[in-house]
Amino acid sequence: MRRILVLFFTCIFMLSSVFAGGAKEDQTSAEGGLSGTLTVATNAASPTYDAVEHIVELFMEENPGVEVEYTTYGSDYENLMKARMAANDLPDVFATHGWAVNRYAEYLRPLNDLELSKRISPSIVDTVTTDSGDIVAMPITSEQSGMIYNKEILAKAGWDHVPATLDEFYQCCEDVKALGVIPVYITGKDTRNQANLMDIMAVSFLITCNDSGDNADRLYDGTFDWSKWAPVSTFLSELVKRGYTNVDATTADPIYTAEKLAFGEAMFNYNNQAAIADAWTLNPDAELSMMPVPGLHEDDEQIWIGGERECYGIWKDSPNMELAIALLEFMARPENVKYVCEVAGMPSGFADVSPELRLTPDFEAFSDLKTYPYFDREWLPSGMWATMRTIGGALTAGEMSIEESCKTMQDSYLSLMAQQ
Repeated sequence: MRRILVLFFTCIFMLSSVFAGGAKEDQTSAEGGLSGTLTVATNAASPTYDAVEHIVELFMEENPGVEVEYTTYGSDYENLMKARMAANDLPDVFATHGWAVNRYAEYLRPLNDLELSKRISPSIVDTVTTDSGDIVAMPITSEQSGMIYNKEILAKAGWDHVPATLDEFYQCCEDVKALGVIPVYITGKDTRNQANLMDIMAVSFLITCNDSGDNADRLYDGTFDWSKWAPVSTFLSELVKRGYTNVDATTADPIYTAEKLAFGEAMFNYNNQAAIADAWTLNPDAELSMMPVPGLHEDDEQIWIGGERECYGIWKDSPNMELAIALLEFMARPENVKYVCEVAGMPSGFADVSPELRLTPDFEAFSDLKTYPYFDREWLPSGMWATMRTIGGALTAGEMSIEESCKTMQDSYLSLMAQQ
């Protein structure tokens, strides 16, 4: 098999591997077809990774002279990519994981001259377009997320609707707990789970609630009062204190999320549609769905969280530009986009591709709700995801107070704002 699948297990090994360079290869074979080696990096896990891997294999079959080294860096992706940006030595093609514009734009080749750029869905094109109008990445899948939940458990707990407010959510957790089911499943071995929880809830707590005031403006200009972060940290702490999380929340491995969701052992999970698709591979009959993020109070709106998901850009200094463009154009073929979306269980990033998804009717039931970006992508300087991971893990373990979490967020925010 010509594909090279690399999983990096230590940072030292990763750095030594990905920084290995090479001379530019002739990208046209003697027969006139494409030829050479292309490096492609992502942070995706199964089933999204497997779906894109299949498309990459099809590309190599169509272009026998091409070898694509398709690599996942997993949870180390951000740190590794920052190191590679600092060295100006990036993969030919790489996933932008929600940061196409705010973090990677200066390293990416604009795609406006490619036909695929004209097909990107109007609902998501702005998230991959710079202020100057450059489309810098290609979103294969998009995201419209909130909270994963189990319909069957919800009904057994006596609910005929998903919780619309924070108080309803707490009460629903109490009712689910009484059934002997884990209300909220948290996988603290990888603190991205807690960070994702806070990233989603912070939008409701600080941006969309009716008493949010000028929080958004103050987050933009650097004058935000970080004591207002307290409700976000408190929410995570309360879930643990009230016994609404799994007892091993600080150590649970994400590999068990699909199993817990698939077999009704957990009610809620802060993840995206790909986690549901993963659970359905274990139990196709699991009654899983996605609900909007509850509002804080009765007069606050429920919301969706969304943006680019599996999204790829081309390094502007790639020595294999012809190959990189050819791969993106191949990935963007409607049949390939549809395949990835349906395997991953995610909406399409292209206006002309409509995947058949089990969740579509449930989303249509809340079609009048607004979709907002993840909190850190819009209102925080680049780099604060790591800070949220730190405080999320500490709060779950009871090793940090609410006040300390606010101070940690403030210090990180001010430091990163000064740098940027």
